[in-house]
Amino acid sequence: MKKIVNPKYQSIVPLLQGLIDPVAFEERGEVLYDIRNKVKRFSVDGVEVVVKRYGRITAFNRLMYSTFRKSKAIRAYQNALRLAELGIDTPEGVAVLETYKYGLLHHSFFISLCTSDRSLSFLRDFDVSNQTLHPLLDALVAWLVEIHNKGVYHQDLNVGNILYREHPSGGFSFQLIDNNRMKFYQELSLEMRLKNLRRISDNVDLLNYILKRYAELLHLDSNEIQLRGCFYLLMFEAKQYAKRKLKCKWLKHDKRF
Repeated sequence: MKKIVNPKYQSIVPLLQGLIDPVAFEERGEVLYDIRNKVKRFSVDGVEVVVKRYGRITAFNRLMYSTFRKSKAIRAYQNALRLAELGIDTPEGVAVLETYKYGLLHHSFFISLCTSDRSLSFLRDFDVSNQTLHPLLDALVAWLVEIHNKGVYHQDLNVGNILYREHPSGGFSFQLIDNNRMKFYQELSLEMRLKNLRRISDNVDLLNYILKRYAELLHLDSNEIQLRGCFYLLMFEAKQYAKRKLKCKWLKHDKRF
């Protein structure tokens, strides 16, 4: 087993190692997500943690992650540290645990503190006429500008990977999750910013609202920004559609032989 541990949580590592036993992981804890990767919540010696087990690894990636590349779990942990350094909120990393079989990576686990913040996934059904959501969206856009100004490029930036909290005194705060695919730059160009926003949601009303507010905060022409942002979304969806068609064609071909 390979492990990376936040020194603050060194004392609970033996208990964490017990959690990732295949039987214990399946039978204990509360399932939070189970599509491709599996995410569960556990209480460990009074500490609420979230354990993410990354999904099936291809033979090629087992070799790559065991020799040349960092696993998704290690990248998630290190990116969480980098975000914290930049003052961007994300659930605190507790540990990375990796199991090996025949010298190759078998499973990787990223463990973080549990958060009470809620997902913004419900915004996928956003109706622009619902003005009660505008304060939340305006705060979200200001936060998106902030993380972009700090050079953060989350490669799967969408409302499902952003958590929020409404404060009793007013205002909102946000957390970034699913951080294994990220890049950090000194500066993001406008093109990079808009390409990053294109996956925020496939709800065009929501995307247009975000692009409009984003442009206003940067003192840019909102019509031009909305047009460019929607163009990047269409290009991205066309590329994804082509990939799916190619994959389906390959699978049909494979069945014939």
